Amino acid sequence: MVRHPPAPLRWSRALLAFLLLFGASAAFAAPGAAGAALRLVVAGVVDGRPEVGIEIALEPGWKTYWRNPGDAGIPPVVDWSKSAGVASFDLRFPAPVRFGEEGTTSIGYTAPVILPIDLALADPAKPATLDLDVQIGLCRDICVPVSARLTATVSPTGPVDAAALARLREARTRLPLPAVKGVAPWVMALERDPDSVPGSILVKVKMPEEEGDAAGRDMLVEGPTGDWSLPLPARIATGRGREIWRFDLDGVPRGARLEGSELRFTMRIRDRVVEQNVTLDGAAAAP
Repeated sequence: MVRHPPAPLRWSRALLAFLLLFGASAAFAAPGAAGAALRLVVAGVVDGRPEVGIEIALEPGWKTYWRNPGDAGIPPVVDWSKSAGVASFDLRFPAPVRFGEEGTTSIGYTAPVILPIDLALADPAKPATLDLDVQIGLCRDICVPVSARLTATVSPTGPVDAAALARLREARTRLPLPAVKGVAPWVMALERDPDSVPGSILVKVKMPEEEGDAAGRDMLVEGPTGDWSLPLPARIATGRGREIWRFDLDGVPRGARLEGSELRFTMRIRDRVVEQNVTLDGAAAAP
């Protein structure tokens, strides 16, 4: 994924490397790693589903990034191409938070986090070998790019690690839920802001009738592919049962067609976080 942040990050000169090699239900960290330890958490196969995740065990004061890092940052990238016996691999992301760095706003995690993996075995009756090259960004006073190689065996006939399973299931409770039509929060419409330059999208969102705590509400937006880098939305109006958010059309790849593009919104009302895909129609996308 290529990002073009408006302000440069200060990277350390040293590239930290974590090399972790372990078996099916183990989860070990490389000694002496600064900022965080990266681990594969493998519980085994439960009811035909492999239970696996990547843990980023952040040390106090350190932060890491979501799949869309915001104004500045480096998103997690996982290459699983060297794995054997794996049919599909989908890295999932618990709901993130915003945090500030030198006048910018980034999106990510400020506490230890497990990223669950939706994994399908090529043959449900045979073991698979995970061999992952992982790249993440870590920040405290400085920002550090981190690379790690994580390996493990996932066996459908092996024992289940109950403690690992409990941690992975708890991590899944933190994943955004699919939005339900008409249930707050829900994107009702996207409109072009005719007064904005170079162009903005207004997002009309259904919210609870009670005003509630504005600080407990948030919205994030992503484009259809990783080369989109849309700015963070800002709330510009509130009313009983609805809000209006706006984001600029910066960060759209050159030559990309706006009309018909599907945007993914992640919305929070306190502890409730949902995802909703919304397609830009002609009214919203017209230049």
